[in-house]
Amino acid sequence: MERSIQMYNAFSGVNPFENISLLNFFRVHTPDTEYRAIQEALDYALKNKPSFGGFVLTYSINSRIVAGVVVNKTGMQGFKSENLLVLAALHEDFKSQTTFLEELINKAVDYADGDIAIYAKPNHPALMMAKRMGFKEQFVELKFQKAALAAKVRV
Repeated sequence: MERSIQMYNAFSGVNPFENISLLNFFRVHTPDTEYRAIQEALDYALKNKPSFGGFVLTYSINSRIVAGVVVNKTGMQGFKSENLLVLAALHEDFKSQTTFLEELINKAVDYADGDIAIYAKPNHPALMMAKRMGFKEQFVELKFQKAALAAKVRV
């Protein structure tokens, strides 16, 4: 069984086949995340859009992606973390083998300059794993959605 970890960033880039593979992997294995949000997270990490950059890590077995993380740099430090772990996914066939995802998150922590925050919904399964790995809850985010307000006003 051939195992490998691949890192993609602005310097390595991704070819069209790799881009489709990454998009499809995260689309299938982060079903609560909109396709557009996945594309933007990848574009920011790879600097395909103006951003501070970041990186993508994948864990593959026999050339099949079984785990992946996307980290975006925030351009901030101090109050906000320098890095944001935006996406973390584990292939459905490997849900009982969380060590693949844990290894990627540990590599992300090693590779990133500065602190890493995780942005996830409150009941996301990766949060429990992150807490076991040493991540601490620090802030609660309340989000005001202007589009939702505009829809109410039109009624």
